[in-house]
Amino acid sequence: MSESVRAYGGATTLRDSAAPSRLKTIFGGSIGHFIEWYEWSIYGLLAGIFASQMFPASDALVSLIASFSVFAIGFAARPIGALVLSPMADKYGRRTMLSATIIMAGLGSLIIALCPTYGQIGILAPVIIVLARLLQGFSAGGEFQIAVTFLNEHASDRNRALNASPQMVSIGLSVLIATAVAGLTTRFIPTDALASWGWRVPFLIGALLSLYGLYMRRGLTETPAFEKDRHAQKLSLGGIVASLAKYPKEAFIVFVVQMNGVQYYLWLIFLPTYANLVGGLDRSAGFAGNIAATAAYCIGVPVFAYLSDRIGRKPFLIGSAACFLIFTYPLLSMLVGSPSFGTFLFVAVVGALFIALNNSVIGTVFSELFPTKVRTSGIGIPYAVCAAIFGGTAPLLATWLHGLGGPLYISIYVGVICAITLATHFFLTPETRGRPLD
Repeated sequence: MSESVRAYGGATTLRDSAAPSRLKTIFGGSIGHFIEWYEWSIYGLLAGIFASQMFPASDALVSLIASFSVFAIGFAARPIGALVLSPMADKYGRRTMLSATIIMAGLGSLIIALCPTYGQIGILAPVIIVLARLLQGFSAGGEFQIAVTFLNEHASDRNRALNASPQMVSIGLSVLIATAVAGLTTRFIPTDALASWGWRVPFLIGALLSLYGLYMRRGLTETPAFEKDRHAQKLSLGGIVASLAKYPKEAFIVFVVQMNGVQYYLWLIFLPTYANLVGGLDRSAGFAGNIAATAAYCIGVPVFAYLSDRIGRKPFLIGSAACFLIFTYPLLSMLVGSPSFGTFLFVAVVGALFIALNNSVIGTVFSELFPTKVRTSGIGIPYAVCAAIFGGTAPLLATWLHGLGGPLYISIYVGVICAITLATHFFLTPETRGRPLD
């Protein structure tokens, strides 16, 4: 894509090129995050089907627990991926590493799809699945920050958050698509065939999506900010990581903001299970309501991103944390007892919009906190460490806290996160709207 760069008010602003080129840049930058979440969602949705083949045990529940334990292992690989891939993106370029992450993600799906069963190769089967999940986790450790840096560095100052928002929208879209693929697979493939080979089809689709994503990314151009900051490439990878010591406040802000990923996992992943647990809501009704909530999230993100380009980022960061601090307990309490579908739908959609307030701006805020030479590393390392600690543990911890004290204890946990977040935003987080990225 060819774009000219002009100075405007001391900032570098991209002059819009042809619409197809702009769309290709946005699509190419976002597709990796879509594929990443598709693959993670598919594994979680189908784990109960292939668990007995790959993790056999005398008890089906033990097989399922083993399968979900491997799901969690992928989170442990994220910080390692961030530590390795982020400095490489700061040294060698965003476009090159975006191709690398999508190759690794697709290879992980292909390995799972083609892996022989435990009955065919014994203990090697679960070992191979673990290695595939580690590869996908390693890839995911680099994808978010490299892609968000790429999109924001290609965007104009005026509409930066809006142009970068498709990456966060892709999370919701991928969950919707993964749910649809899993539903169609289980509906149209006979039960016996589903257990023997049918579950592999969605993973093959993930591998093919990665191949298409690689094709889309091969034609992308490097970002203007990185091209201008060529001197950063003279730094060693260790020097890039070491230079992060100059930005402890910014790294802390990234970590704190990412703590709010707990709300995402609670509302858009765990809520249907929670409503079934505490109120007996039918699971199919919960999933239907969750689809509506995810759709509301996908609509809310670009709308709020557009508004943040006009009035600033902090109002949305503060608004999201304040809403969850005030309304988590009342909303969760509505689900206790015998919630109707309408009640669940209301709770799910309201929470999804609170999440959209936060997610509409976080990628752009992260990008605006760091200079070009360490931007990907500055975002990626604290982001991945926080995701490993707070992300995958959210549903498990929520279940435990409910057992201790019901929705009140879950609300206290969320409230502590929100209180820390609000204090950080009031006293440390700067308003970054309008900051040049070079």
